[in-house]
Amino acid sequence: MSTTIPESPARAPRPSSSRLPELRLLTPVAPAPAGSRFPWLVTAAHAWILVGLFLDGWFHIHRGDNESFFTPWHAILYSGVAATVVVHLWEQRRAGGTQPGYAASLVGGLVVLAAGAVDGVWHTVFGVEADLNALLSPPHLLLITAGTLVFAGPLRAALRAPAGAAGGLPTAFAAAFVITGLGFFTQYANPFTQVFAAVADTAAGVEAAELREVAGVAGVIVWAALTAGALAVLHARTPLVRGSLAVVVGVPSLAMTTQQDTYAFVPAIVLAALLVELVGRRLSPAMTAALATAALTTGWVVTVLLTRDVAWTRELLTGSVGSAAAAGYLVGWLAQNGGVREGSPA
Repeated sequence: MSTTIPESPARAPRPSSSRLPELRLLTPVAPAPAGSRFPWLVTAAHAWILVGLFLDGWFHIHRGDNESFFTPWHAILYSGVAATVVVHLWEQRRAGGTQPGYAASLVGGLVVLAAGAVDGVWHTVFGVEADLNALLSPPHLLLITAGTLVFAGPLRAALRAPAGAAGGLPTAFAAAFVITGLGFFTQYANPFTQVFAAVADTAAGVEAAELREVAGVAGVIVWAALTAGALAVLHARTPLVRGSLAVVVGVPSLAMTTQQDTYAFVPAIVLAALLVELVGRRLSPAMTAALATAALTTGWVVTVLLTRDVAWTRELLTGSVGSAAAAGYLVGWLAQNGGVREGSPA
């Protein structure tokens, strides 16, 4: 006598998203069509963050006495981060997933919010830092690391798009915002914030003067390398739209002038950005980077000569321009020729 074992009932399908919402944060979807509003909303939210960051920096420098973590400029900064997360979640729900290049931005925004809580605890326990200590404190370094992931979203999307797909100006703003954030946290060695070429207020001896020279030239080269990297990656890897080169050259340097009120450099920066926009798209990415860094540094030198008592020799001044151009070209050449070989693993 055979015994029939009843089959177990088939497992019912999972309820639809109306009952159990699906986790779509990491579900890839097709990129947004050209001209869609999502990249612009992201760009606006990122600009909101940077406004809060640079306001915070300005008040730390000029009115840092008796400051706490709970300030209006911190509110602007972190509300911008929250707006970024909301924009990403809204788009994720609308599109049913995350567009190529934007997953890291959403994760970075969440990390920034968490790092903000850590920063609040740090300030409560250890107080509010000033000067170089503020730029190098661990919570702040975590903030800029995650913030770089946030700012780079439209640029990553353009780098992953099919060949020939235009990313538009949001791509250029993303490259510029990455450099702007990095510039903020390296402003102790930036020619538009620390004008070491000018005569010091107090004579501190030969050794201190030499250190100012070293720091000044190093700052010129660091800023040139950062600017050249963003510019060359944009030029070599994405289709250029009108205004994109000017955005990458001009926005970061203009932002840096706000920290120490060095607005005398603004005309030189604008002229350099316009020159690169007019000429740069006809050149290779490496040559465009060299042109941009040489133009920015030449404008910086001329402005210093016209507005300040200069302590540097002609060799230091002209050598700074040459060093910036060389660094720009070399970094640009790496970006221009650093792609993955055909047939090699990605």
